[in-house]
Amino acid sequence: MSMSIIIRLVLILCPFAAMSQETKIQLTDKVSVVFPEKPLTRNMQEVGVQHTLKLADSTANFYALATNLQKSSGMTADVLEAAQQESAFWQQLEQSFVAQVSSDASVLSSEVKQINAKQVLHLIISGTRNGKKLEITVYIFIDGVYTVNIVHQKRSEDASVDLKNKYFGSLNIEK
Repeated sequence: MSMSIIIRLVLILCPFAAMSQETKIQLTDKVSVVFPEKPLTRNMQEVGVQHTLKLADSTANFYALATNLQKSSGMTADVLEAAQQESAFWQQLEQSFVAQVSSDASVLSSEVKQINAKQVLHLIISGTRNGKKLEITVYIFIDGVYTVNIVHQKRSEDASVDLKNKYFGSLNIEK
């Protein structure tokens, strides 16, 4: 194979390799997640950071959000830790998130589970937005003074279940 063919192949394939580059995002000191590609990052007035990835094929969106509740509402880690012990806390968290999805949103699945000794609300919600059916899977939990949301929004029946599972499986919560 001539050197020019090899160089052309490398140049052709490089943009595709860069586009599919997995990116680890550190949300808090103890929490990270790996996006399938590099997400866009938006600082929210020093209160939080949102990372967003909309797949080019429009089959799914990925979000990760960490909001500092001490800065936004004055809540301390002790207050948040105590609140998590009450079942009403998780019910209110669920209701608040569902209300943000759409007026016709319904909960398909809801459970509080343990991930590395951390209580995590796992929701699957269906609804419509702008006339399009969507399904949202989310992990919501508290880390110190942060509320963390790890979200997958299925926008098409062609959305990759493997990519979704890999995203949620990449969630790392240090003790």
